[in-house]
Amino acid sequence: MTSESSTRAPGRPVRIIEGQAASERATRALAAYFAELDERIEGGVVTELLQVLPPEEVTPPRGDFLLMTELGTGNVLGCGGVRVLGEGTVELRRMWLVPDVRGRGLGRFLLRALENRARALGGRRVVLSLNSALTEALALYESAGYTPVEPFEDNPYVDLYLGKDL
Repeated sequence: MTSESSTRAPGRPVRIIEGQAASERATRALAAYFAELDERIEGGVVTELLQVLPPEEVTPPRGDFLLMTELGTGNVLGCGGVRVLGEGTVELRRMWLVPDVRGRGLGRFLLRALENRARALGGRRVVLSLNSALTEALALYESAGYTPVEPFEDNPYVDLYLGKDL
């Protein structure tokens, strides 16, 4: 099931589309995300070591995968997923924005949409993991109230774990 909502985010009208885990556009967005990780993380990444979830892990009721698209063109501007871990905790995964739209408030808009989706899936707390080379993401999460938490996964490319009560 796909759900859409549109609104005017800061700077440009965008649409958030839910239920996109198995879509071709999601696959392309994640490929761009992984390519950026490979460029930005020292020594690059071995894609086979990245935990890629099967679509059912980020499909309701176990999670969701959202695409943010530009309303007029349909171009994908960003993506992100949520996955229920249990006991009221939801993991935020693979949040990414096209580099040339960063700094315009769209990251905060997408983060709020992901947090709202986590709440709708029963989340009372959201956690995430990231590499400190992703400085823009870290600044966004910290400004949104995320603080350090105990590690909850084993990933060779992650050196920060953050969480926030919803």
